[in-house]
Amino acid sequence: MKAASKEVKFLKKSTTCGVSVDGTWQRRGHMSLNGCVSVISIDTGKILDLEVMTQYFKMYELNFKCDHECSNYKGSSVNMEPVGAFRIFERSVSKRELQYTEYYEYGDSKAFLKVKNIYGEDTVTKLECI
Repeated sequence: MKAASKEVKFLKKSTTCGVSVDGTWQRRGHMSLNGCVSVISIDTGKILDLEVMTQYFKMYELNFKCDHECSNYKGSSVNMEPVGAFRIFERSVSKRELQYTEYYEYGDSKAFLKVKNIYGEDTVTKLECI
């Protein structure tokens, strides 16, 4: 993903870019304990970042000892996409040296509303996919 970010910066000769944001869940129907959100470059079609989110870790039941917290999300599965998008956009400058200023999506705008002011007021523009 770091290489994909470098490629975008090289192609655009800029640190701003357009991305598509999408979430998916382990189970259908928004009743899943696990999901992930991805940010994909509009310019290259490559994944720039990914946020895996889980509310529950099965190994805890099996007395599996872990030196870190495996559960990284609390809340409804419907809200995973906006929270994941926010986390990705929040770290985009420090981890990818990019600002995702064009947000391509179709329909639902909960995630966009969460990130539209992340770099300053109205710095992310929403563009509809056709």
